[in-house]
Amino acid sequence: MATVTGKGDFESGSTESPETVIFEKKLDNVVQKMNLYRTNCLMKKCSFILSKGIFLFCFFFSCTVFSQTKTIDSLTKELTHPKNDTFRIDVLYNLAQEQYGYDSTKGMQYLNEGNVLAKKMNFLFQMANYYQIKAKLKNDEPQTILWIDTAIQLYRKSISLNQTPVYNKKALLSIATCKADIANQLNKGGKYKEAIAAHLESLEAWKASDDPDRNEAIATIYNSIATVYYNIKNNQKALEYDKTALQYRLLDDNDELLAKSYFFVSDDYVLLSNLDSALAYVQKAEAAVKRINKPDLNYNYYNRMATIYKSKGQFKQAILYDEKALNEAKATGNPFVISNANRSLGLDFIETHDYNKARTYLLSALKTEQENKYVIAKINTLRKLVVVEEKTNQPGQAFKYLKQLYELEDSIKTNESKTAVAEIENKYQATQKQKEIIQLQKDKQAQAFSLKQKSALNYILFASLGVLMIVGLLLYRNYRQKQQLQLQQISELEKDRQLVAVDSLLKGQEEERSRLAKDLHDGLGGLLSGVKFSLSNMKDNLIVTPDNMAVFERSLDMLDTSIKELRRVAHNMMPEMLTKFGLDEALKEYANKVTETKLLQIKYQSFGMNERLDSSVEIIIYRIIQELVNNSLKHAAASDMLIQIVKEGSRLSVLAEDNGKGFDTALTESSKGAGWTSIRSRVEYLKGRIDLHSAKEKGTSVTIEFNL
Repeated sequence: MATVTGKGDFESGSTESPETVIFEKKLDNVVQKMNLYRTNCLMKKCSFILSKGIFLFCFFFSCTVFSQTKTIDSLTKELTHPKNDTFRIDVLYNLAQEQYGYDSTKGMQYLNEGNVLAKKMNFLFQMANYYQIKAKLKNDEPQTILWIDTAIQLYRKSISLNQTPVYNKKALLSIATCKADIANQLNKGGKYKEAIAAHLESLEAWKASDDPDRNEAIATIYNSIATVYYNIKNNQKALEYDKTALQYRLLDDNDELLAKSYFFVSDDYVLLSNLDSALAYVQKAEAAVKRINKPDLNYNYYNRMATIYKSKGQFKQAILYDEKALNEAKATGNPFVISNANRSLGLDFIETHDYNKARTYLLSALKTEQENKYVIAKINTLRKLVVVEEKTNQPGQAFKYLKQLYELEDSIKTNESKTAVAEIENKYQATQKQKEIIQLQKDKQAQAFSLKQKSALNYILFASLGVLMIVGLLLYRNYRQKQQLQLQQISELEKDRQLVAVDSLLKGQEEERSRLAKDLHDGLGGLLSGVKFSLSNMKDNLIVTPDNMAVFERSLDMLDTSIKELRRVAHNMMPEMLTKFGLDEALKEYANKVTETKLLQIKYQSFGMNERLDSSVEIIIYRIIQELVNNSLKHAAASDMLIQIVKEGSRLSVLAEDNGKGFDTALTESSKGAGWTSIRSRVEYLKGRIDLHSAKEKGTSVTIEFNL
């Protein structure tokens, strides 16, 4: 029988729209009903991810629904009674599922003991059952799909051999449940088309059955299909399937699953920005939630109520529900749920500008996440702590959290590489397991000796051909690699030559700028100052008419303006602050001067710029930022601009954002303008990387990273 899965709890703030929330659904299915026990184990996993600059929250909760409930103690007592092996396997498998949530090692011991008995009896149905339960309990392992495929093969073998006619009907439904399990794994892997096909195949099998759990299983599959449509951002379609699932829930006498189904429909309405309908469906679940009064269900209810009020911008009301959600989270004893609730309250107080309370709840969440190694949740909390510390003027603490954030994000990239390696290993294990299944299906009748000889000769022939092909491929690959290496060396030499040329050009430009700045300031500037002084002295010794005196005064003013303009040009060509005090101080002065013109309001921020960089690097970065500011002034018609420099170790990042009219970024590739050409050549010289984002009427964001 299939069990419910769906969208879980999520939080939002006024600065993050509900569309940024991502739910990750999991379907966890029961293997089959036994003579005395029909077990159904539910595990749901939910995630919340915030976009562009993009944050992520995850939340787990689990519950178990029984048709005939047996406690661990009573199941353990059953093992002491002298029963036949078939009954003992049933008890061991049910005990494994009950025990796993408390002690996973002991749970697997019960499961393996049942499998040993099943193999001893050559009981294919229960051998298949073992793999299906194993996939359910360890559903995040790379081998999950392999175990499900193995279960399907053994169920089919059991049906074909008609070993246990009474279980043949159950085996067909178990295969349908396995299809749904595979669909959920495909959904997790982003293979949405294949996931829908597998779900529909499972759905047809359950619709055709007369099993007592038919309605519950069908509702579960509809919820899972809704999840797939959510993942491809078709929220309207997700709503349709969740509503269909709700109709089947109403046919069952299970208030807890019905309440969760109401929650799923509410989630869809939140994503469609229909908050009144979302609130109405959560309120439909209220009576059942109060009647059942389970901490995890209560938490879901209060969390969703808080989410809706956040989406409406009513944060004081959201705080009341989030405080209740935190109390229920503590009652569950689940550390992940508790950290999630604390983080949600922290976000509420950020929105109400009560940063001290926000810090208290976020630090509580961070402590739990560190103790339990919740990496993704910790990243989300750190991001919000950076905001709190910036808002309370604590740049040192903000930088500390920012550093931790970067380190965690780097560790995730490393884990992704490990996952890729695990997938390769999984493919190898799948091949080995397939051989084992084929071995089980072999006929017990011995083949004639002559046929074995012919087969052996054929194997030798094919193996020889295979070896020759492999050797040939290896030789060809070696030859191609040598060619590619030679081409790479030639390309590197060409790049080195180009870098030397660019280096000479940039140094020549800066030397010429410095010489011209000095000549203008010391030579022509001094000369003009002397002329002004002489004319000022002459004014006192000459007798001129009032009209001529006015002309004389205007001439002196024009001469004074020319001297100031000359000094400004000389300063721009080689700023004194850059050579004397370094890049950070020079940029602060430059930002202030541009702001004083009232043409563009520049906000400048820097982190980790305590030590000076190499003078040539400072000049190049200064010129890049100067050119970016010129672009915003001349072309973007911007009124505000943010310039941020962050240095961490040998890594330096530059961020420049404005609120201008934006442009089509594709035009920069074919543009012949000197501005972007100058920026790209300087970034390439320092072996940096440019990330450009812009859209019409939405401003421009330029991020440049250097590895100094």
